[in-house]
Amino acid sequence: MIRQRFREERSSLWVVLRPVAEVILEKDSFAVEIPMYVDSGADVSMIPFRFGRALGFKQEREDTIQEIKGVSGAGVPYILKEVTLVLNGKRLKVRMAWALVEEVPMLMGRMDIFDKFRVVFDERSGWIDFEE
Repeated sequence: MIRQRFREERSSLWVVLRPVAEVILEKDSFAVEIPMYVDSGADVSMIPFRFGRALGFKQEREDTIQEIKGVSGAGVPYILKEVTLVLNGKRLKVRMAWALVEEVPMLMGRMDIFDKFRVVFDERSGWIDFEE
C-alpha cells in the first residue's frame, strides 16, 4: 500500500485539505519530483504547457490536438503524450494530457493509474491510499 497525505491549502473562504500525491515524472533521461492533485473526477492526468516543454514534449507532425472539458464546460486544448510516473517507487507508463495552455493544475487523473490501484480518499484521517 502507498499512502500519501492530504495537503493543507488556503482557499478563498478557509483552509482546506486537498488530496495531493508526490510523484516523479520521467521522460527520456529527465526526471522531476512534483506534487499532483489526485482527482477522481479527471479522466486523464494533465500538466501545463511549460512543464511539458521542460519534460521534453514537442508537438510532432502525427500529434492530434484534442480538447477536454471540465465540469465548468471550459475547454482545454491538449496533446496526449506518454510519460513514466513513479509513485513511491512504483513505475507506471501513463498517458498524460499535455495542456497547450498554462492555466491548468498538475492533475493525476484516472487513466492508466486508477485501474492499477484501489484508491481510497480518507479526508477525516488526512490521507489517500493506493492499494495494489
